[in-house]
Amino acid sequence: MNSNSIRFRPFNVGGAFEIVLPNGKVILLDPFFTGNDFECGKTREDVTGADYIILSHTHFDHDIDVGYFVKKFDSKVFCGAMSAFELVKFHKIPYDNIFPVYPGQTYTLEDFSVSFFQTKHNPSGARTYDPDNPIAAKIGIQGHDACDELGSMESLDFMITTNNNFRILENSGRIVWKEIFDVCKEKSPNVLLRQAGVRRGHGDLFSGEQIPPAELAELFTKFGAQVIVPFHHDVMVKRWGLQKTNEYLDKVAAEVHKQDPGAVMLNPVAWQWYSMGIEITAE
Repeated sequence: MNSNSIRFRPFNVGGAFEIVLPNGKVILLDPFFTGNDFECGKTREDVTGADYIILSHTHFDHDIDVGYFVKKFDSKVFCGAMSAFELVKFHKIPYDNIFPVYPGQTYTLEDFSVSFFQTKHNPSGARTYDPDNPIAAKIGIQGHDACDELGSMESLDFMITTNNNFRILENSGRIVWKEIFDVCKEKSPNVLLRQAGVRRGHGDLFSGEQIPPAELAELFTKFGAQVIVPFHHDVMVKRWGLQKTNEYLDKVAAEVHKQDPGAVMLNPVAWQWYSMGIEITAE
């Protein structure tokens, strides 16, 4: 690892990642730990920090531990403006800690900058508003209904740019608008964090056929990133089991290398630390 490296670890549930910048500040993406039994035995107590939290949307499997981390680390929380007040109410987040954002906005902070883009996420559990079908309540989470409904309506992609111009793009849900590819041509992300579950038709989390590996690889490589890291393994594991999920993602990784020899796809191990950076080695 060199001094310019970014350290990160995925958790393979939701879109949760912990990213440590070169200066040691920590960005937490879509924190989802409650209700998960990780094989390694770790819990949210093992997360090292959360100076900043960035949410793609407010489905419970992307935001449910926001309040815990804000209380523990006094985190600055960035989320869609439409969902912000319901997030504040549910998690009891102080107003000073919440930063509502709109598509097209860029925040330039002391430690990094982050730009936000409009996207459209998959519905979660129900395709229409249904007050008699509270999604989170099914797993024992009460009072989160408004956040979940808004999470089906409002979703954001975002690009983190470090102070030395290393760029990480998170892209989730469906590709409805093609503008994100124009953004990638202009901004050239080094790393793509991308939801692996891409289903045919309009199925919810557990319906609809997963696209073939070559088709998912074609989508991944369209972003033009050098490193591709999929997320939301938990949905595929629930449908297929861990072994079949890994076999599928290994095929996707092989197809990525075939379609773009300059790119590599990592099928990450949950809670495993990885480092990324640019360095020169003698051959």
